[in-house]
Amino acid sequence: MIPATADHHADTHTDTDAGTQPAAELRWRRALGLQFLGPVQGSGLRDVAYLVRRSDDQMVQLSELLHLVVVHVEPPRPAAEVAAAVSAAYGRTLTAEGLEHLITTRLQPLGLVLPEESEELARPVRARPILALTAKATLLPMRWTRRVAAVLSPLLWPPLVMAALAGLVVADIAMLTSGGFWPAITELFVTPTLALVIYALLILAAVFHECGHAAACHYGGARPGEIGVGIYIVFPAFYTDVTDSYRLGRGGRVRTDLGGLYFNVLTVLVLAAAYSATGMGLLLLTALTLQVQMLQQLIPVVRFDGYYVVSDVAGVPDLFARVLPVLRSLRPGHPVDPRVTELRPYARRFVAGWVLVVVPLLSALLAWTLWHLPEFVARARTGIALQQLVFDVAWQRRDWPAMTLAVISIALILVPLVGIAVVLWRLATSLTEFARVRMAASARAWEERTGLEGDGHGPAAAELPPVLTAADFTDAIMYSPKAPVPGRGWRRTVYDASGHLLNPGPSAVEQRRHELERRLRTPIKGSHRVVVMSRKGGVGKTTISLALGSTFAMLRGDRVVAVDANPDAGNLAHRVAPPHDRTITDVLRDLDTITSYAALRTYTAQAAESRLEVLASDDDPRIWTALDRNDYHRLIQLLDQFYNLIVLDTGTGILDSANQGLLTEADQIVLVVRSGLDGGRAGALTLDWMDEHGFEDLVSRAVVVVNAQRNGAAPPDLMRRHFEKRCEHVVTVPWDDALEQGALTDMSSLNRKTRESLVDIAAAVADNFVRMGDRS
Repeated sequence: MIPATADHHADTHTDTDAGTQPAAELRWRRALGLQFLGPVQGSGLRDVAYLVRRSDDQMVQLSELLHLVVVHVEPPRPAAEVAAAVSAAYGRTLTAEGLEHLITTRLQPLGLVLPEESEELARPVRARPILALTAKATLLPMRWTRRVAAVLSPLLWPPLVMAALAGLVVADIAMLTSGGFWPAITELFVTPTLALVIYALLILAAVFHECGHAAACHYGGARPGEIGVGIYIVFPAFYTDVTDSYRLGRGGRVRTDLGGLYFNVLTVLVLAAAYSATGMGLLLLTALTLQVQMLQQLIPVVRFDGYYVVSDVAGVPDLFARVLPVLRSLRPGHPVDPRVTELRPYARRFVAGWVLVVVPLLSALLAWTLWHLPEFVARARTGIALQQLVFDVAWQRRDWPAMTLAVISIALILVPLVGIAVVLWRLATSLTEFARVRMAASARAWEERTGLEGDGHGPAAAELPPVLTAADFTDAIMYSPKAPVPGRGWRRTVYDASGHLLNPGPSAVEQRRHELERRLRTPIKGSHRVVVMSRKGGVGKTTISLALGSTFAMLRGDRVVAVDANPDAGNLAHRVAPPHDRTITDVLRDLDTITSYAALRTYTAQAAESRLEVLASDDDPRIWTALDRNDYHRLIQLLDQFYNLIVLDTGTGILDSANQGLLTEADQIVLVVRSGLDGGRAGALTLDWMDEHGFEDLVSRAVVVVNAQRNGAAPPDLMRRHFEKRCEHVVTVPWDDALEQGALTDMSSLNRKTRESLVDIAAAVADNFVRMGDRS
């Protein structure tokens, strides 16, 4: 069984009076019978996932935030108190409105959290994986399954397992060299009713196979559920509920997956011993047929044991749910799907490899099946007619075993055909639903772009007034809205080659880039001061200051200045333009005479490409004292009069008076850290110091930039989550050789991924422009 996740969207709901009651006063409670099983062990996800078992034994996988909500919602109390408790445990603020949204859209449909006075959900959401078992019936209840598993679990003792595997090799050699295979086949043809005995033995072996899964689950310390039978597509199949094995580590889960095959090995050894003692050919055929079924179970492309082994090795329980996200992410020029980025690097590579094998294989199998389907049907009709003839002859002789065998044979002929029909029907309905959803999404996107309601009644928000006035002479009223056009790639080629008749629209990458640039161009009231800081040297702080300021200068229309506020011979100005003979010291000396932007412009250098202006620090070796906080205060007061955005590149000493003064002047900080553990520790200590000294607001609004090292190693997941909880945004900037030289740097020389990450940083900074408002 696959655990449901909090990403499911449910159509069921419970009527409440939430629409008329303030969010802060709402109350919820946990559903009855919940069991908290702790974090998933050996998960392939970047973020920690937690398991909760419902009273119906459905396992639900939750993110850390949703898990904390379920934990703290009990005892029932006002939503404001619950939100405060979750915020304290999570490390980031959750409002009462945010809590209400999480509960009503995620947790309530899953049957985990309910309004205080409501009844239990009759049909909470359950996981419905592709090709799932249906029409299930219990063969062995949970309590008996656990007793059987406890008795059989000693068979999983590792030395015994190794001995059994070695015995299997010996047994196979003995059976294949005994010379009894072809006589057994001849005997089966002479007496076809012997096939009934083989079927019965294989069914018993299948039940023992399920006992192996239960015993392996128990051996690892988890509790197996019921053993039952269901329909897999249309094929009868046995199953064992081992969802509790998700609380085990990767090794325990893989042992559970292979426990059934190991018990098949034990069955083969018993059959081989019985054949050696009796010489009965049907035992030999049963042992060999069972091993063919074991090989079939190892196929990882459908939900056999091999699939679950691959799933647990990767640490990803829902492999089929990742197929489309992986395929979308492999398209050139398209962003990586969130269902892929949430995976750890090794899991991402593992799942991508599985998808690249499974999708072509299943597609080829489907095409081959469709091509040969008429031949299958014709041969099936011939086989059924032959078995009908056998049945008629057996009926005349009252040969009941032969009649039973004929009926079973007809059923075995029909089952694959019905299965193919069911698969094709499900595939057709899935494709139809997919096309319907995509068409609906495209229609909604078009309506949003054009301002149409989509009901065929024409413009809704921009209907023409009865009499035009001068105020109505606008683009929105006078001209029809234009659909956005692609800027690059095959979409642009199609658009140009068709004479602008065909417009595929911008790609997802372009749309994301346009959205980031829209955020980046958020208007500023007055001026905005951004302090770029780091507690360690050599982490790329000056590089980020340069890149951030250049990005703003290129994509915004207002004035941007970067100030080299590093007292220890900062080199920001040397990265932008040839050396300039005027510095901060000169500006402070002439402060009273600088009364216009033109006058101030003579003190700054300007990049030729980005038009970013830079005010250099004084690196004259004859200087004895550094500038203090009062000097920087006077400087910033001057810059506020002539610039909309001020980027301040600070020194590394957080205890330095000048740096503390810059923090006092800052509207926002950008904290630069290395991707290594020492860089993360220094960054966390910096935030701790700021929290302890009255800069909590700056910490909560901070943008953390992780500068990747040359080897491309990503920051540890726990380190990234630490900063995500404490700060507004975390962005990793990839290594770029163009930034390594420490010389004049043009933005056009950077790699595309580097430029995109810089735009992401700038957009995150710009998100605070509106929140801060005008300082005056």
